[in-house]
Amino acid sequence: MERKNYNQREITVILQELSEGLTMQEATQKYLISKATIYRWRKRVQQTDTQELSRLKLVDEENMRLKHLLAEAVLEIQSLKQRLK
Repeated sequence: MERKNYNQREITVILQELSEGLTMQEATQKYLISKATIYRWRKRVQQTDTQELSRLKLVDEENMRLKHLLAEAVLEIQSLKQRLK
């Protein structure tokens, strides 16, 4: 049997169908994949979600830090303008 390489979109569709009620046996027969493959895909998606959440948290923290720096710079510019008048 020829091995099919599924792209990320196809994997997402298969995992979505499983979460919506498709049984493991039906999925393995429909897509000609093993249970181990499905479990591996699930694990990879969960790890990716965790990594993405961590990355977003870091981006949010950096964004807040930059907003504070910008606010301080604006206040300093305003005070310098007041002194010049």
